[in-house]
Amino acid sequence: MKKQLSFSLRLLLLSGVAAIMSVSCIFLPPKETVEKLTKDDLTCVWQDEFEYEGVPDTSKWKYQTGKGNNGWGNNELQYYTDNTTSPDTAIVEDGHLKIKAYNNGSGWKSARLNSKQSWKYGYIEARMKITDRPGAWPAFWMMPQGRADWPACGEIDIMENAPATAGNHTIFSSLHADGHNSATPASIGRKKFDANLSSEWHTVGVLWNGQRITAYYDDVAVGSYDNDGSGVVNWPYDQNFYIILNLAIGGKLGGDAYVGDLNGQAEFLVDYVRVYQ
Repeated sequence: MKKQLSFSLRLLLLSGVAAIMSVSCIFLPPKETVEKLTKDDLTCVWQDEFEYEGVPDTSKWKYQTGKGNNGWGNNELQYYTDNTTSPDTAIVEDGHLKIKAYNNGSGWKSARLNSKQSWKYGYIEARMKITDRPGAWPAFWMMPQGRADWPACGEIDIMENAPATAGNHTIFSSLHADGHNSATPASIGRKKFDANLSSEWHTVGVLWNGQRITAYYDDVAVGSYDNDGSGVVNWPYDQNFYIILNLAIGGKLGGDAYVGDLNGQAEFLVDYVRVYQ
């Protein structure tokens, strides 16, 4: 009787375990889905691989120069220089574009490169080693061709890095329009990395069409913004935009209090810029 009871108990216990396992399997949380970028249906229509030496390709890039009103609207300290004929703050060497900001004793100099071509929709990406130093503010972004009525014109910020205000090893992506701008843009991505961004290459891009703009970091989607159909107030992103690469110093996001820690120099490296459609 004792052996029979033990056997029955074993069966009961086993059936109970099986039931628990089956219920547990039913209620296990779903695995996180990671949206990986695929370019199978896209063609590269424009690129700069920086596989040359000297000044950035003058058929592809032009410059905004000077300091702008109120430090380009953000109280920035740098004066942007022209590098059309002589590399100074924008130098192509060792297969990369190097945007160099430095203080020559009379103030900060840096570069702001604008692509001569503009596009409506596509996947726009760059591979970069990002400055990642408080006091500096590197950016990879887009503005609409022939417009100056910000924020109504729209702005696509593919990558910004401002450790003084956003935290170390962090990049973020955002959109500006009449309905979302300045301190309250539409966020399409933000990530804190494990290591210094200036020591490792990272690819950052946006996939942009008439319905959605999605940011990708190292080919993984990190956030998106949908066209809500309300018109230009929230979606001025249906026109041609050109690419901008720049390295700002200080200001609202760069952080004036940390500029002294830069010891008079900062650098932003770009391995390539590509546009797919």
